[in-house]
Amino acid sequence: MNSTKKALRNTAWLFSERIITLAITFLINIFLARYLAPEQFGQYNFIVSFLALLAPFTSLGLNALVTREIVNGRSQYEVLCSSFLLRLIGGLVGATIAVVGILIWQSSIELVDPKWLIVAAVINISSALYVIEFYFQAEVASKYIVFIRVTTLIISSAAKLVGILLKADLSFFIWVFFVELIIRGVLYVSGYIYYNKHFSEVITLKHFSWNKTYAFSLLDQSKWLVLSGFMSVVYLKIDQLMIGQMVGATELGVYSVAARLSEVWYFFPLALTTSFFPKLLKARGNRESYNFQLEQLCGVLLWMAIIIAIAVSLLGGWLVPFAFGEPYAPAAPILTIHIWAGCFIFMRALLSKWLIAEGLLKFSLFTHGIAAIVNIVLNYFLIPKFGGEGAAIATLISYASASYFVLWLHPKTQIMALIMTKSVFMPATYCIRKFK
Repeated sequence: MNSTKKALRNTAWLFSERIITLAITFLINIFLARYLAPEQFGQYNFIVSFLALLAPFTSLGLNALVTREIVNGRSQYEVLCSSFLLRLIGGLVGATIAVVGILIWQSSIELVDPKWLIVAAVINISSALYVIEFYFQAEVASKYIVFIRVTTLIISSAAKLVGILLKADLSFFIWVFFVELIIRGVLYVSGYIYYNKHFSEVITLKHFSWNKTYAFSLLDQSKWLVLSGFMSVVYLKIDQLMIGQMVGATELGVYSVAARLSEVWYFFPLALTTSFFPKLLKARGNRESYNFQLEQLCGVLLWMAIIIAIAVSLLGGWLVPFAFGEPYAPAAPILTIHIWAGCFIFMRALLSKWLIAEGLLKFSLFTHGIAAIVNIVLNYFLIPKFGGEGAAIATLISYASASYFVLWLHPKTQIMALIMTKSVFMPATYCIRKFK
């Protein structure tokens, strides 16, 4: 099989997995939200969001670097061993910081039992094993990634359905979430051993070696990605933690439903930009063609988001209570605000690729930092007064600030801000060209 066909098949596997995951996850969340009711669903999402904040400690920005190093011919054993140990150490550091913080401030944590947060911090360490996923990406063997993800999802979804049928309490579903993370790590290790046994050689511990110099070299290369990852997670998840602490579990449960319905669409811009990124890179030698293609893709992304936002805004008042039940009806106005953040998220997918192509990774960190600060400050003032709607407003403004307005501040990024502005007029521009 030639490289093009292999890449296309690889993409098809990943696309199929994403569609399956979105469909199953969406349905399970409907059942779970209805069963738990807003208060307990809010407590559940508080723990999920807390664990997400710890994820950068175990990823350390190494994901893409692992794939690159293996593709470039570096020994897979050296890369995986060094990366795994770095991620493991990062996970231990993150867990230690989290546990100490929880013990110090546990009296102010009223939404959930602090013990659950301690368990979450410890469980997060197991995600160090996920480094193997990026080995499979380097091998263009995404069917193994798909099998592992879908198998894990089916097991956890089945367990949640059983819990609902047996009328289990909240703790059961929290444990299912934790065990799911561990199972995924175990399956990655099993898949790695199986793959090498059939296509390379039998893996033993003697194959792996820790190269201190190389490990620190990887860490040095990933430092900007680490910081960017932390900032990204903060502005994506801090709203849910702040709602839980400042307003309560019920409001968080309602907000979580709105956020999930809004974010379910975020796969599409990622798929589009990933598919067209190689074409954009080839066109980069001709600036006129390059900028034209950027305008076209940005316009498609923006108007796709606008159409989705209009449809969801019109249907949200009916969709939310129909799918999730009447107790979640207050999520409809939150959704109507939150869904418009998608306009900037869709364009952000292209911006992220463009920043990589232009070698502006430091600016990516800067934009994530701006978003995190704006989101925290606005949430602090808006949540007490407006609840979930205030958090949605903060999300919309912070995304707009980081993905559009801040681009006007730097000469190197003003061209992208201009392209985004032109995208608003894409339908009119298309009509003028069509009937000229």
